[in-house]
Amino acid sequence: MNARGDLHGIVVPVITPVDEEDRIDGAAFRRVIRYLIEAGVHGLFVGGSAGEGPLLTWPEWARMMEVALDEVSGVIPILGGVMETSTRRTIEKLKLLQGMGYRYYAVSPTYYIVTRSSQEHLRLFGACKEACPEMEMVVYNIPSCVGSSIALDTFLEMGRRGWMRYCKESSGDPNLLLPLIAQGRELGLRVLVGEERLMYDGLLAGGVGAVPVGANYEPETYIHLYEAGVRGDRDELARHFERARYVCGILTGGTSWLAGIKYALSQRGMGNGRPVSPLQPTEEERRLLIDTIVPLD
Repeated sequence: MNARGDLHGIVVPVITPVDEEDRIDGAAFRRVIRYLIEAGVHGLFVGGSAGEGPLLTWPEWARMMEVALDEVSGVIPILGGVMETSTRRTIEKLKLLQGMGYRYYAVSPTYYIVTRSSQEHLRLFGACKEACPEMEMVVYNIPSCVGSSIALDTFLEMGRRGWMRYCKESSGDPNLLLPLIAQGRELGLRVLVGEERLMYDGLLAGGVGAVPVGANYEPETYIHLYEAGVRGDRDELARHFERARYVCGILTGGTSWLAGIKYALSQRGMGNGRPVSPLQPTEEERRLLIDTIVPLD
């Protein structure tokens, strides 16, 4: 049974090491999870874009979820990604998570054939809530991957209907994030900041945490950043925010943002650095730049 604490703080969108056949490298995946837990992160998000969940075969996706839940073993909350191309496919994954013992799941608007209207978004999220009402739905806005953005009014309507307490807002648009934090608070909505560039403003505005991909590599910086935000210490928050921006910029600046992060962790003995095919492996120039990052003491 996974941890029952509320989602907050630094929830890492954990990367998923794979072998040459795009199968889960279970031993390396467990090392990544242990590394993050030992660093003191507050939660994990498994199978998101950083975790390449939608790119894996269904059996490998299920294995990823099982390994993660087993390794976390109730120490911190764990969030499973069920992003898919249709409502039925999403619910099939959701039912699998329910059977494994997950409490939290993240779901974005469906993709490939893009859903653009609030009615389509509400139809999907409503069906998910009805299918597994005892699970906690985290509504995930990531238009860069799915092709459409969830409107502020749609978020608020779901809050009024009692479908969710949490959302992950990754549009990168402060004109959505900040009103969502402010207006959602009145409905009991708790917003996780998904775009690293907005962590400073989002945490000060009342976001309950962040889901930063750079925390895979240097979790301590992001934990200090969150703690400074909770204290309202703008100077410390700014200092750690600048370090996070620097590290993440180097890791994600190549042809494939994900490949750089996986390469960096491979240099710490966690996986081989390969992204799932057909994503481009890290180019040599980017590898050399990543190697120049000086770890914090």
